[in-house]
Amino acid sequence: MATGLQWQNTGGGEEGGGAGRRSLIIALVLVLGIMIAEIIGGLLSGSLVLLADAGHMLATASAIAIALFVAWAESRPASIERTFGYHRAEVVGAMLSALALWLVAAWVLFESINRLRDRSELEIEGGLMLVIGAIGLGVNVLAALVLRWGGRRSERAGDALRHLLADLLASVGVVVAAILVLVNGWTVVDPIISIGVAALTAASSWRLILQVFHTLLEGTPEHIDLYQLCADIEDVPGVTLIHDVHAWSISDNNDAFTAHVIVEPGYTGNTEELLSRMRQLVYEKHGVRHLTLQFEESASECLEDHHLSHLEARSRFDG
Repeated sequence: MATGLQWQNTGGGEEGGGAGRRSLIIALVLVLGIMIAEIIGGLLSGSLVLLADAGHMLATASAIAIALFVAWAESRPASIERTFGYHRAEVVGAMLSALALWLVAAWVLFESINRLRDRSELEIEGGLMLVIGAIGLGVNVLAALVLRWGGRRSERAGDALRHLLADLLASVGVVVAAILVLVNGWTVVDPIISIGVAALTAASSWRLILQVFHTLLEGTPEHIDLYQLCADIEDVPGVTLIHDVHAWSISDNNDAFTAHVIVEPGYTGNTEELLSRMRQLVYEKHGVRHLTLQFEESASECLEDHHLSHLEARSRFDG
């Protein structure tokens, strides 16, 4: 019968609504404010670690800005030109952000090595460095509390909070370096801790880069066990086999799944009810928001490439 049936679940509305967006906006203003202060303070005090911490805060600001963009994109309707709306723009923004952070980390590392080579010219105003560092630490704590409150209502705010916690660690490094410079005159700790902050910046963006490339290559989402998903569909009464399987991410937490489903020969049940059982299973158990299934009576009706390797893994479920 080769009937194409599609069901799309667009989720349960806005994540956290206005409360989640407000917490993101407040946190973004706080982070951008202290980032600018650290840039100015780093230039005036001669502290590289302040500039390095400002670069790491760029990561958090980018994460929050992307989260706000996603909240906006989710409210935009799809169109004939963009059938998935603006969701994939989140991936592009994340990629540009990650690449920018690697450039910042590379510059901080290069500058740190240069300063370590010629320590005689290291002149740092520890007092100003400590004031800016302490203010930055306090603002980070405040922003974290704001995002923690918003994270209870918004998953996006919770994601941004995880970025901010890494900022707290970098800010502690700034304060420690400032105290050592002010009390003992150990200016060498400034480039040393800067290297650590640069490494933290690169490490925090590395996983983001991997996720971006995986999404752009339309790889199977990491949280979806495709073998289990196929096995679950084939266990639905009335289904014989599933093939031509594709699963990919449109954007974060927005996945799609398509497949051809062979129904049992002579199946007399209601195909709409059969589809309803499968769509409920795929969405509720595996969290897939976009589901497209094509019903067939035999594999000979299908002209697409078949993907039957999941049958090799059935033994782990049947055993």
